[in-house]
Amino acid sequence: MKIFKSIEEFISSELKVNIFIPTMGNLHEGHLSLIDVAKKDYGNVCVSIYINENQFTDKKDFDNYPITLKQDIEKLESKHVDYLLIPSKQDINKYSKAFDFKLEPKKLTTDLCGKYRSGHFLAVMDIIHRFFQIIKPEKIILGEKDFQQIICIKELVKICDYNISVISAPVVRNKEGLALSSRNSHLSKDGIIVANSIFKSLILSKDLYDNNVPLDRIIENIYDFFDKTPLKLEYFTIRNLKSLQHGNDSDLIAIIACYLEGVRLIDNMIIKSRS
Repeated sequence: MKIFKSIEEFISSELKVNIFIPTMGNLHEGHLSLIDVAKKDYGNVCVSIYINENQFTDKKDFDNYPITLKQDIEKLESKHVDYLLIPSKQDINKYSKAFDFKLEPKKLTTDLCGKYRSGHFLAVMDIIHRFFQIIKPEKIILGEKDFQQIICIKELVKICDYNISVISAPVVRNKEGLALSSRNSHLSKDGIIVANSIFKSLILSKDLYDNNVPLDRIIENIYDFFDKTPLKLEYFTIRNLKSLQHGNDSDLIAIIACYLEGVRLIDNMIIKSRS
């Protein structure tokens, strides 16, 4: 694995990158599953590790984000990743132009998680826009746990007319269904057990939908479900799978965000898909 800490060196190498996988490090099996998908079908892989301060709405979250670079490199080497880019903020700013904030798709970026994390998705679009300019990949692979992020990056590709395919990979879960996340490391052992209820609530929403319960009643049931748990529900809703706008007869996805032990957890599940 070739490691680049200098963007100038990366650019001067004139690499042809097939797949780009952006990360903030502290890698877990969810991240590694993206590499497995990439290696199986799509060619060489470039992973980035960069903790983007701008997308943290709470500075404490940024300050507390776990840095495990040595272990991350070992994991990437074990997966035979081709290139690893570990850039500095100064380097990124020097070799890329910012996303034009006037083009922000606010209907998407300020809804759902964006309603509670002001500026988060705009910051995500900006850093991915910058990485696209530097790496020039053919494809980007993202995990479906943060489904809104995938839709935002697809919108970025449209807005900037990038010839880059956005590929999504399934959520990776523990045995009880909890979606893997770097944030899970902040939970206690008992908290992990409680957090498994998030997946149970998504299963419940799909079962209710399959039994022809109306969407508004499903949402009411899920709020009632969380009233009986230590989890604090931030929101639960059901939206159109492709646009994340309010649900209709198209394919549907249930999306959730909640808090436990001061940790914000997100998840989702497709509850209707004609494909």
